[in-house]
Amino acid sequence: MQVDVQHPRFEETAARDRVYSPDILPWIQSLLAILADIDVAYEQKIDAIERSTRDERLKREMIAGLRQRHRERRAFYLAELEAIQNQVRASFS
Repeated sequence: MQVDVQHPRFEETAARDRVYSPDILPWIQSLLAILADIDVAYEQKIDAIERSTRDERLKREMIAGLRQRHRERRAFYLAELEAIQNQVRASFS
């Protein structure tokens, strides 16, 4: 059985029962997309270093530096997600 979620009764209920801002979902999606882009770029750089013919010690140093920058780049976005999570949790307590 197909349910029409566009029905005005459902829209009224959804708007009335909403406990957080409707712009949170797009912001979460944006943050997750940014994190995915950061992770893909990181993995590509790691793969390129591992495939290179450089000295193994140099590879390890380069990867360690990449790992540190990767954590630093992700930190802001993870903090934003945590803030949203705390906001949503607070709205249910």
